Amino acid sequence: MLVYANRFEFEPEEGVEQLIKIIASWTGRKARGYVDPAKLMRGINSLTIKDFSISSWSTVGADKQAAFPFLFSFRLVHQDEIIKGRQWITEVGVHQSEDGGVVDCSILLKTDEVSAKVIAPIKVTRPKLVAELVEKCRPTNGTPGLFLKNLTEESADAFLQEIEKPSRKSPIVLISSKDGEFFTDPEVLRRQVLGLAQVVIIPPNADTFRLEEIVGRRFIAFAGATRLIFPGRPNVNGVYCETAIFMPDNFPGKGREDVTIESEVLAAITHRSNIPLSRRHVSLEAVRFEVLRSKLSHAAAQAKSTESSDEIKYFADLLDEADRELLAKGNELETLNQQLEEMEAEARKSQATIEALKHKISGHQSHEYEEDDLGEVFYGIRNTLTALKSGCAKVEDALRLVSILYADRLVVLETAFSSAAESDKAGFNHTTKAYDLLTRLVSSYWQVMADGLGDQQAKNVFGSSFTANEAGMSNEGKKRRTFSYRGHEILMERHLKHGVKDSLAETLRVHFDWVAKDRKIVIGHCGKHLDF
Repeated sequence: MLVYANRFEFEPEEGVEQLIKIIASWTGRKARGYVDPAKLMRGINSLTIKDFSISSWSTVGADKQAAFPFLFSFRLVHQDEIIKGRQWITEVGVHQSEDGGVVDCSILLKTDEVSAKVIAPIKVTRPKLVAELVEKCRPTNGTPGLFLKNLTEESADAFLQEIEKPSRKSPIVLISSKDGEFFTDPEVLRRQVLGLAQVVIIPPNADTFRLEEIVGRRFIAFAGATRLIFPGRPNVNGVYCETAIFMPDNFPGKGREDVTIESEVLAAITHRSNIPLSRRHVSLEAVRFEVLRSKLSHAAAQAKSTESSDEIKYFADLLDEADRELLAKGNELETLNQQLEEMEAEARKSQATIEALKHKISGHQSHEYEEDDLGEVFYGIRNTLTALKSGCAKVEDALRLVSILYADRLVVLETAFSSAAESDKAGFNHTTKAYDLLTRLVSSYWQVMADGLGDQQAKNVFGSSFTANEAGMSNEGKKRRTFSYRGHEILMERHLKHGVKDSLAETLRVHFDWVAKDRKIVIGHCGKHLDF
């Protein structure tokens, strides 16, 4: 079973020899013996240290130095410490086109079971060798996960652009906190997915509701959850990104044998990336193939360069032919691999189109929430509707209900929720009227604005409960009615109104604006009357 595959580009100070020294040192520690890096580089047919089997092949020249292009492959095989009948296989492949050039390094971790009766589960991890290579061999700047990144209000727009970028190849792992603490150590998770995914954290003091307004519900995480955002797939509506959510309550243990968020996130990533990365791996078989080709080519050249019999020249021609045949087969295999990758990419694109069409046909945002999120949302809807029917609902709950039911038409800023909560504390007792105004706002009024008819038609929707602008406001009054939406300050003079008393319990003002380019209504305030 292929457990883990990864690929890096390194720029080691000491060249490819530095990588092989690190591999030899790591192998020696693991096997509790000594592995000579010089012999490892030249090639070891079979070396056994206790229960560890070591082998390597390389395209070194006659002078025992690296010949370019240089290929090297290493394999370590050993028994599982606990599970009988299971072997672990670690492979490292190295390719360097020219002396001093970038070193392409691939790492595979596999298991080999003696029979189908070996069914013990595998906790997905990556070899510690990966961390040593990254630490000492200078990975190139494009390597995913070299550093943790933060998601803040200032970086939210750039974060959303990165998510939806068609050229993005690596997943994004987004980590949230709960009560100021992370359930999983972001640095530990970063090291696990290094080279495969970028890790982004939401700082504990971040306004997650504001972040949700900017990047959307599907691309945010709350309450200690970790969200995995896969690269986008082009479809009929643009770019569709699949996501997966990992809730802390589903991972109670953190022991060595326990399934953890770190291992499950890595498993979800490698489930998709293992096969494509393994196709580009420099295997023992690939290096043997190149060694054989080199020997055939050298033998043919020697035979032709010396005076020899016709029979020798005949065999030299046969060697040439065999070399050309091997090269042709290698090129054919590479072409087939490229065609396979193109077909898989086309299949992913088709699947994304299918998902988008399902989403459109369903008539609701089926991918906006995961299963656990849906349960929480539905409970909130049910409880709020029950409270509205009995006349004991809070205006904040009514506002949140409308924001969920009309998420495609409405954005409610955190300032609106805060002002609604303030009115609830003061005993606002006209929530049913508020709910009626809000539902007309996101239904009839939204349709009027979407049809381009303007605010004059809004009076037909609300009557005297709607005002399009306010005259005679002071600078302070304008400031009270100005709210931030996606980095832009908006003066929200439009408002719905109920009551005229100077009382939080009797009066309600809903200040909002129509954002034409988004075809959305944005509510900045839902509470007391704001002074002029």
